Amino acid sequence: MVRGEKLSDAVIYNKLYLLKKDFSGYIEKNTTKVDANLPVFFGYVVSALENSFPEISDESYDDFIDSITFKVLDVSTNINDFEFVKKVVTNALRLKKRKDADMGINIVVGLKLLKIGDYNHALEYLRNYWNLDVMLATAVAHCYYTISLREITDQERGKKSRLGEMELLARERMLETSRKKPPLQKLPQLELEDTTFLDKIFWQMIFLSLEWFPSEAWFVTIGLEKAKISNNIEMKKRLLDIGSEQFYNDINFLREMFYFKLESKDAPGAAGVVNQLIKHYPDNLEPLFLGLKLSLLTTKKISYHSFRKLAITKGMPAHTIDLFDFMFDVLSKDNKEAFGHLADMERVYPWLEYYITTLRYIAKDFFSDDETRQKIAKKTLLDSIEKYCLEVLRTKEPLK
Repeated sequence: MVRGEKLSDAVIYNKLYLLKKDFSGYIEKNTTKVDANLPVFFGYVVSALENSFPEISDESYDDFIDSITFKVLDVSTNINDFEFVKKVVTNALRLKKRKDADMGINIVVGLKLLKIGDYNHALEYLRNYWNLDVMLATAVAHCYYTISLREITDQERGKKSRLGEMELLARERMLETSRKKPPLQKLPQLELEDTTFLDKIFWQMIFLSLEWFPSEAWFVTIGLEKAKISNNIEMKKRLLDIGSEQFYNDINFLREMFYFKLESKDAPGAAGVVNQLIKHYPDNLEPLFLGLKLSLLTTKKISYHSFRKLAITKGMPAHTIDLFDFMFDVLSKDNKEAFGHLADMERVYPWLEYYITTLRYIAKDFFSDDETRQKIAKKTLLDSIEKYCLEVLRTKEPLK
């Protein structure tokens, strides 16, 4: 890279990734040499960063150092020597730029110690950062819990009338996590090459927490979020089974159940969830919205008009119902009625003209002879109208 040359964020990200990959390969092949010459090795890392990315941000610079530090520890044969670990930390810390430079290093070192089963030392590095990320919170709780299992045998546990201190700390950490609700997988330090060990720990602590605190719906909620991120259908099903028994009247859970049924192409199951929502939330418009959405996808006129009539009775904004009518005509492949609805809406809702113009343009693709364009147009129309109507229902005001 020529000095003074400006690179886009995407290009910088890709080049950093390649540089990280090069160093990872070098570390794997020369781990003994790296361990014996830590100051020299980290000097090479800094030199490569500064020469290749002279204008790199302090945050990206420090994150790169953190990832290299984790790799050094991950492949080192000296990892069980805690003095060596501290030596790696010292060499990495002196190169970092931000004031909170120790945070990233402490997290990556703590995660490596956790990975190899050194739970006591891992706690020293991780316990102060549990509230930054759910994955860190479950990691800390896992350390406490695993230490508690090592302190007493199963036979001794059966004789005890009180829980051990470490297990109590594990339970307290998980309960406090459900209260604080930290974000999930938002720390750059968690963007490791292999997070399998963290994922296993997360699921273990979530299901343990549901045994300890069966009335805490948040553990199901965060579990579903994690399952969605990692596309873990098995865990999603398991959590939904738990939720169907323990949180059958929770709107957040039922919403997740509805969309899961849709993804599974289980229309009768989705309809059952809608009926359950209407029963528990008779004054809430969202269940009717979901009923209309389901009727659109199945294009059943009787079902659609039943939900439509109920939505009008319950006071759903008229222009959102008109949008649903337009979408129903589109999915019923009634070209004339669909565009007629748009023309009527332009006259009745002149302030909505900007949106109607967009819908008309996309609808033309739906009625084209190109199957690919039809599929894209269908998804775009459904997503757009759904997001618009949900926002209107949330704010109780028309979006202009």
